Parts: sequence; structure tokens; C-alpha cells
Amino acid sequence: MILKGFFKKEIKQMLRNPIMVFALLLMPIVQAFLLSYAITNEPKNISITIDAKPDDYLVNRIYEHALSSGWFIEAKSDHNNPFNVVQSGKANVAIVAPKGGFSRNIFRGEEASLQVLIDASNVIKAQSTSAYIRYLTFSVIKEELTKKMGNAAGATVIDFRPRILFNPEMDTKVFTVPAVMVFVVAMTILSLICTSISKEKEMGTMETLISSPIKKKHIILGKVFPAVIVAFFNFVSIIILGLLFFHVPFRGRIDMLFETFFIFCFAMSAIGIFVATFCSNQQQAMLAIMMTLFVMMMLSGGMAPVETMPIFLKSVAYANPLTHFIFLTRNIMLKGCNTAYFIKHTWPILANGIFFLVIGIKRFKQTL
Repeated sequence: MILKGFFKKEIKQMLRNPIMVFALLLMPIVQAFLLSYAITNEPKNISITIDAKPDDYLVNRIYEHALSSGWFIEAKSDHNNPFNVVQSGKANVAIVAPKGGFSRNIFRGEEASLQVLIDASNVIKAQSTSAYIRYLTFSVIKEELTKKMGNAAGATVIDFRPRILFNPEMDTKVFTVPAVMVFVVAMTILSLICTSISKEKEMGTMETLISSPIKKKHIILGKVFPAVIVAFFNFVSIIILGLLFFHVPFRGRIDMLFETFFIFCFAMSAIGIFVATFCSNQQQAMLAIMMTLFVMMMLSGGMAPVETMPIFLKSVAYANPLTHFIFLTRNIMLKGCNTAYFIKHTWPILANGIFFLVIGIKRFKQTL
């Protein structure tokens, strides 16, 4: 009977806490769902473009087969130079035909070269893309030669030249270090802000702060600034570590990277304030941080390309500030980010920050 009473007491106490209920009962389902659908290395939605004359039959056939395979999508860009299309992020791969024409040399049985530019800032996607484009090129040429000549002997004189851009060695560290930077910053800010506010509530000192002459905005800023300072120290440390020990290239502007960092800090601070309003003690705060970070990290593109995710998860991923910060850090460090790309990925982070800040401050006042 005594154990039965304790059992009922513990069950009621757990069910009384909505964060605990979600963490114990629903979070495992969410984790299994995200790990099954979000984390996949199968190449999908790879943007592709070609630089070839309209009468270069084989190159255009390769392009059409790529689009019809379901793995590739047409890259839309106003750039004429295929390298610029890939550098701008409009395309992941560009097929470049020789000036004299690729098809003519193949059908004559002469040596023919075909250059393929591949964006390797995302190593996982680049590896799959390179292998599939090679397979597609040779299979299409074999098929067309068999149709026209009855044999595919000419396929042996193809000089297939993949050019791996921005990460020629396909080094996974170059791919992962920028993502680790983002994860560490997000974890630092969210953890420090949530636990700090929750600790004040748990100890009962929040009421003392509210009743003091200090304004509410000063209380919030007092919780945010230390977290941003610590996150900045961690951010710079990982940059230095990446440059000196992991030999991650840095081709962009350092001021643009720091601007991106502070915009991201604004968004994560707002999310931290919002999450903290649901927590009344540090135990709840740690559970809330764990759940929030898990979902954000899984859907950020740091572990698997966003393009490979299903449409319903992809829409959530593009609303995730971590996704855009990872895009920006990789682009700035590996490619040298242009202004258009910077604006494209900073405004969603700012929008996130404003949205959660408005709701978080409103809930902060209501839950005091």
C-alpha cells in the first residue's frame, strides 16, 4: 500500500508538469520521426545548370535525364558564368560543355571532355552528386551511341572532369566546423538564458527583482548580455581552432561573419526568453533546452542537407534560424559571401528574433 501511494504521487506529479509529459512521452516519438525523415544522405533536390549550346544534343540529354530522375531540380539564375552560378548558391552542380561541342566529338569517336563544377561546401551532398553525375553521363552516352551507331565504343574516349569547388579535398572537417560553431553558440545562449531566468523563479528572487526600481527590460538585458559574451568567446575560439588546427579556409569578410553572429544571438536570445517563460525551475529548463535544441539541430542542415528532407520538414527547416546561420557561416568561410546571399539568409533570422521576442516579453510579463 505504501509503494502504491508513492507510485500514484509520482505519476500525478509528472503529469502535472506539461514539459515533463512532453519530454517523457512525446519527445521519443518526435526523435524517431526526425531521425527517420530528416537525417538522410540520399541526394534530392540538387540544383543543376548547364553551359552548352542548344544543338549540343548529348549535354542537353544528360541535363534532361538529370531533371527527370527526381534527384535534380533546375537552377534559376541570371548569371552567365557557370562558376558564378555555383558560387552564388543558385546551383549545386554545373555541367560545362567544351567550346567545340561535346556531342560532335563523341559521335565522331574522338576524345571529348566534359567539365562538371560541383559545390563541395556540403561534402555529403557533393559526394553523392559527383558519383551520380558520372553514372548519368556515361549511361546517357552509351544509350545514345547504341541508338545511333549500334555500339557504345565511343564512350571509352570520354574525359570526364569533375571540378570540386570550395573544398577540393572533400574534407568533412571543412563541412562540420561551421556547423559546430553554430551549435555551440545556440547551446550557450539558450542554456544560460533559460537556466538563469528559471533559477530566479525557483529561488523566489524574481519577485524581488521585479519589485526593485530596475525596469523589466533591464532584467532581460542583464540575462542576455552575459550569455552573448560567453557565446562570442566560444565562437571566436572555434574559428581560431578551425583555421589553425583543422585548416578550414576563410574566403569571406570577417565583419560579415560577426554581423551574422550578433543577428543570430538576437534571435536565439528571444527564443531563450520565450522558452524560459514555460519553466518554473532549472530541471524544467534543462528539459526544455534539450527538446528545443534537438529539434533545431536536426532540422538545421548541419547533420544532413536540408534539400534531402521531405517538403513538410523542409518548410520547418527554413523557418529555423540555425539553418540560415549555418548557410551563412559555410558560405562566408568557404565561398566568400556576397551581399544578396547575406540579405537572403539574415532576414529570416531577424524575423524569428522579432517574433519570439514579442511573444516572449508578453509571456514574461504574464508569468511573473
